[in-house]
Amino acid sequence: MRVSVVGASGNLGRHLCEELTALGHQVDPISHAECDLAEPHREQLYRLRDRLTAFDSHLCYNAAAYTDVDGAERETDRAFLINALGAELVARAAEDAGATVCHISTDFVFGGDAKRPYDEFDPPNPLSAYARSKRAGEELVLRATRRCFVVRVGGLYGHGGRNFFSTLVSRLRAGQFLSLDSERLVSPTWTRALAQQLIVLCERGEHGVYHATCQGSTTWHGFATALCEEATSLGLPLAATFTPVGSSELKTVAARPAMSLLEPHMLRLRGLLRMPTWREAMRGYLHELITAGQL
Repeated sequence: MRVSVVGASGNLGRHLCEELTALGHQVDPISHAECDLAEPHREQLYRLRDRLTAFDSHLCYNAAAYTDVDGAERETDRAFLINALGAELVARAAEDAGATVCHISTDFVFGGDAKRPYDEFDPPNPLSAYARSKRAGEELVLRATRRCFVVRVGGLYGHGGRNFFSTLVSRLRAGQFLSLDSERLVSPTWTRALAQQLIVLCERGEHGVYHATCQGSTTWHGFATALCEEATSLGLPLAATFTPVGSSELKTVAARPAMSLLEPHMLRLRGLLRMPTWREAMRGYLHELITAGQL
């Protein structure tokens, strides 16, 4: 299969390119410099459409996004340009080029007040500018093309990533003292496992809205504790220089869902669920760091 990846220089985009290439797919990585979704104008649309057409792309992953949750409160227009209008641009370009699009969304489209994990049939209730921009992106993509997968993910971390939990191991190795949330429920999700799941979905699945995170739940403090335990069992102990704090003690600009769990109901119903538990994925991540000489 011939696959294009928008946002190929990001953490998920890089993992997608690696996993697709390993499976023998032909991949066209499209970086931010080559397709800036902060400028979703007509010329950008034509350039992307022509690139997808020239590559004869069957599938286009959109892994590009504005992900600074607090920053979106200050740069709301920029968040909407990238996450909403930019997402629509990719979907329209794919539609014009005859390609399917796989758009990546977020668990933050939900309010976090449910008593169980959210599935694909629950109504969104975004709390922040970032969450509203991502919800708007979902709606615009679904209007732009019928040939689309909209996949909500959350709690991402991975080798080479720049977000906080992608850099947790290096922070602990450096002895940084950290305050970690011990209340908000999450499903920490290794980007490599997610990339593998996305490929399975887009190769064999039906178009529509899906949830994809690692299975099970914990808090970010629980994740860090398990990370240290697993590293110790591998003979490479990490200093547990962190302390648990309540969600309200963490100073944030934007509201976060108190419970950020997704139920992959549609993947399960279609027999496509491949996501490991979060602890299994964490072990795979640590082994990857060891191989890379970073643990």
